[in-house]
Amino acid sequence: MVELVRVGKRKGNFFESAEITKNKQRERNYHYYFMDIRNIFQKKIPLIRNFFFVFALVGLLVGGFFFTYFHYTKPEQLTKLLFKVANINVEGLVFDRLVGGDIMIAPPAQAVPELPELIGELPAPELFTAERMLVKDKETGTILYGKKEYEQWPIASITKLMSALVLLEYSPTWSSSTVVIGEDWLDVHMYKGDTYTFEQIWNAALIASSNKAVKTFVHALDIPEEVFVARMNEKAKELGMTDTVFFETSGLDQRNVSTASDIVLLLQAALEEEKIQKTLLTREYRLYSKERKKGHHMWNTNWLLLGWIPNTFPKINGGKTGFIEAAQYNLVIEIEDEKGRVLDVVILGAESNESRFTEARDVAEAVLKQYRWPKDEIVVEDEITD
Repeated sequence: MVELVRVGKRKGNFFESAEITKNKQRERNYHYYFMDIRNIFQKKIPLIRNFFFVFALVGLLVGGFFFTYFHYTKPEQLTKLLFKVANINVEGLVFDRLVGGDIMIAPPAQAVPELPELIGELPAPELFTAERMLVKDKETGTILYGKKEYEQWPIASITKLMSALVLLEYSPTWSSSTVVIGEDWLDVHMYKGDTYTFEQIWNAALIASSNKAVKTFVHALDIPEEVFVARMNEKAKELGMTDTVFFETSGLDQRNVSTASDIVLLLQAALEEEKIQKTLLTREYRLYSKERKKGHHMWNTNWLLLGWIPNTFPKINGGKTGFIEAAQYNLVIEIEDEKGRVLDVVILGAESNESRFTEARDVAEAVLKQYRWPKDEIVVEDEITD
């Protein structure tokens, strides 16, 4: 039994040894097999690499040819193809050429505003004494009448419109009181040493065009005048008033110059402020000096607003006058007729106080009569048949 066991063990060792030998032979065969494959692959790599290089080069040339062809001959088809690939709906789009590799899509067409049309003859500029004139349609911005409207002129107290805009930026406390400054020759509406509220001083400046009132207001806010004036000039640039310069706050300095075109921008900005417009439309105002125990009545300097110059304008939205010797008589005003047509009118350098108002009225009436607005109703009489 012992021997049999030994024989069995020997047989077992023999079989095990044979199995191991077969495995090693198999591994050796696999090794040679993969070595052969690697050798073959290494020999073929240059050929495969060259094949792919040639294929890529041919594809690049063909693709470049077609892209160039479509780019310069049929850009619309190329653009639509790219949009379809990106799954973008191209229905209703208008395409333009490709520029710099970017797809340019034409913006949607915008309606051109209809402008007032001149249907008659306007009065010649030389018929007016004003040195500068302008009538502008507020809705479309169309200049309907002009006389040297882009040439500078001293604007005098029209300056106070800009002063008022800047004063509002400081958010004054209207119930606060201050003492009037300035020499008597500046105007007769208030006197040095009088005490008034900011509200009263504001009204005197814009209703009666008091020079002392403006200077007192700026002083009361503890703002150096040069700083305030610098802000006025900065504000002018913000409004697009490129031909306007201010040197002081009241308009007494003849170096305060502007153009009729710029002044319209100033008036429109001023009338957007409710506080300013409401004051400009105040017909009269009364001050009372406690120090002098005396009252003072002030009329608005705009005679068209007061009706002292006859006119047929159903609505006046606001205006401002100005006068110094160098400027003569100035006026800027916004009027509106019964059809809702709004005109901004500028008169600079008229020969008299009255003529600045009559000339503003006459040129505005002529424009309203000789122009037809797109929104004007055209009445067509029906034919009468028996």
